Amino acid sequence: MIKGIVFDCDGVIVDSEPYFARGIADQLAVYGIPFDEEIFEKATGGTASLMCEMLLNKYPEINQSLEDFTKDFYVYTDRYLMSDELEPMPGLAEFVKENHEKDIKLIVASSSPRYYVEHKLKLFKIMEYFDDIVCGDDISHTKPHPEIYLKAIEKMGYKAEEIIAIEDSTNGIKSAQSAGLYCVGFKYSEIVQDTHEADEEVKYFKDIKILK
Repeated sequence: MIKGIVFDCDGVIVDSEPYFARGIADQLAVYGIPFDEEIFEKATGGTASLMCEMLLNKYPEINQSLEDFTKDFYVYTDRYLMSDELEPMPGLAEFVKENHEKDIKLIVASSSPRYYVEHKLKLFKIMEYFDDIVCGDDISHTKPHPEIYLKAIEKMGYKAEEIIAIEDSTNGIKSAQSAGLYCVGFKYSEIVQDTHEADEEVKYFKDIKILK
């Protein structure tokens, strides 16, 4: 019996990847550099620092420190992603409430910072249903390393086989499965990623087979 669900944030709770892409494109345009789709795909699911480090390594002409470039990353992406006009994924509120009422523990495990995750949960009026958040501020190793999911399992207080993860990225799926979790590949996002290694793939929360 499933006792806990761990949600990624970006691409699962909110369709944020297109907005991240716009922000990064704006940031790179300052240096006359086109949006780098390859790095975006490779770094998705990881921290902003990972994305920025990869961009700086490929484009030395940017000539900024990782710390300063990452700060700028948040400035450009938050213009889109901290908007109160964002919408949750279809069916999210109903799915979260239904499982909370079944006494299933719910946790977010996101590489994004805590202020960002909390903004989405409060905006979508689902904060009260979540038991905890593990975010980029809490880890030393980003996805695909399993650290963030191992912390989520510890906070749940259940065995790994009693918990599932919902992820939309290759890095996220590898992270969850490396921690011993059954992983659902979520495919509603506008930018659909490779989730073929997930234990099952769905477009809507209501279709998750392991919860039926």
